Amino acid sequence: MSTDVSIQIQLKHAQADAYLRWLTSQYEQLMAACWYDDRYRYTPQGLRGPKILADHPHIAGLNRTMRELVKARQGAKA
Repeated sequence: MSTDVSIQIQLKHAQADAYLRWLTSQYEQLMAACWYDDRYRYTPQGLRGPKILADHPHIAGLNRTMRELVKARQGAKA
């Protein structure tokens, strides 16, 4: 059985910036490690990223967290 998890945190701007940099670094390292894996060698162009995200929920979670953090930061600036 699958249930959605929702969290809410409050960060100072400096914390949010540092957290986003860290998330991005983790995401890039994990995607690079998977990108050149033989498992995805013959995945058609344009489908490799989505396939990796579908196969690795922890990377998809980083991606989602990064997108939401960017969205929240943009809303805070407005």
